[in-house]
Amino acid sequence: MFRSLIINSLAVLFLVSSLTAFAAEGLVKPAGKKPIKILSDYMKYTGDDNVSRFTGNVIVTDGDMRVTSDNMDVSFDKQNNVKEIYAQGNVKIEKEGLLALSDKARLYAAEEKAVLMNNVRVWQGDNYLEGEKVTIYNQNNRIFVDRGSNKRVKIIIAPKEDKK
Repeated sequence: MFRSLIINSLAVLFLVSSLTAFAAEGLVKPAGKKPIKILSDYMKYTGDDNVSRFTGNVIVTDGDMRVTSDNMDVSFDKQNNVKEIYAQGNVKIEKEGLLALSDKARLYAAEEKAVLMNNVRVWQGDNYLEGEKVTIYNQNNRIFVDRGSNKRVKIIIAPKEDKK
């Protein structure tokens, strides 16, 4: 019993660490790394607000991470570094065996924080996490999962196979 508790705790820790890794290593990262590639049907930049709005079939590729959505707003600070990314509509995030789906996602660069909202589902191999809102704080390895009004938080942890 105690052994299975430890194994389950490690599986949850692995799932949480994978989520925090994708939040910080992907779009929310310090300046000076490899370039981010963004494709969309339309783009509008508003200099007064320092915001780029991408509309229609948005695909963002950043190394081994891929984010797709219907629309995306990218806010910049005064030094033109990415400050915040807000993806809306059919959000899909893929990175190294991790798949996250939600209706909306907001990534905060300075805080190294990601918030996935509305019908959030995350798969890591056979492990699964589901909630209405998932908030990931990378700086201190914390994750919060909120339930919906008629749902509960759901986590499925697959047992690890013994290696012999």
